[in-house]
Amino acid sequence: MSDHSRRSLSELAKQCAEETSRYFSNGGAPGQSCYQLFKLAIIDRDQEAWEILYRQYTPLVKGWVLRHPAYAKTNEEADYFVNAAFTRVWQAITPEKFQRFEDTSSILRYLQTCTNSVILDNLRQRANEAYDIDADDVRHQIDQRHGRSASDMQRSLYFQQLFEAVNQRMKTEQERIVLYEVYVLDVKPSEIFKRHPHTFKNVKEIYRIKENILARLRRDEKLKKLFQ
Repeated sequence: MSDHSRRSLSELAKQCAEETSRYFSNGGAPGQSCYQLFKLAIIDRDQEAWEILYRQYTPLVKGWVLRHPAYAKTNEEADYFVNAAFTRVWQAITPEKFQRFEDTSSILRYLQTCTNSVILDNLRQRANEAYDIDADDVRHQIDQRHGRSASDMQRSLYFQQLFEAVNQRMKTEQERIVLYEVYVLDVKPSEIFKRHPHTFKNVKEIYRIKENILARLRRDEKLKKLFQ
């Protein structure tokens, strides 16, 4: 980059900072300097412009992260989600798609959407990992509830195999949670909702999922043979 270009970029950065300060103090719309920086960063893939924008808007994005109602459940540092949100914007807004964003405000709204998304995606991923259920764990839970006699061990092995077959038929994270906590841990739907308030809308939804699971399993001919 030439010295002239660097001076121009430095001036844009200064103007963008001033425009952003006025924007948050007095309202209105951010000026064209910030938009021009986004244009350089996205269309020209100018790394220095992108770094300026990252520094400029990190406090804003971090504020969104810290105020998000689900953030406390992630056990991640706020900076982790700040970086993830910017990365998602960088990957999603290609030079071809940039024309869809008319001004800086529209880009910032999309940045906020990405911030919300990376937090919720993190929670969904954690839930999926938590409920990638190990059949040996199911067997252990059954052993704890039924004892360790020879007949009970045979019974627990059968239920382990049966649960493994049933779990393979679950379609969503919600179904896996309901299956495991209702039928293995013997947890009531009201308690499941307390344990997973961001996964289910209400207790009624858990009951509905439970009934859907039972109805679908009753129609499964392969499972009927396994039961027999």
